[in-house]
Amino acid sequence: MMTHQQARDLIKKIVQAKDRSELQQVIGDHISQCDGVFFAELETVVEQFRAAGDEASAQKLAQVGDFMARLRFLI
Repeated sequence: MMTHQQARDLIKKIVQAKDRSELQQVIGDHISQCDGVFFAELETVVEQFRAAGDEASAQKLAQVGDFMARLRFLI
């Protein structure tokens, strides 16, 4: 089970990925560890972007989260 801090650290890596290749690597390396804690933290960060008026980042992160949820729970 992922801790809240581990989830936040992973989300930070996802947000800071410099390109699609790095993003895929980060997701691939961690997808098996992603659980409810991770997805709850991810939703919190999406809402923080929205609250700050950064809808573009919120949408991108939400899309990545949706992809990860499908990948994680279909494996």
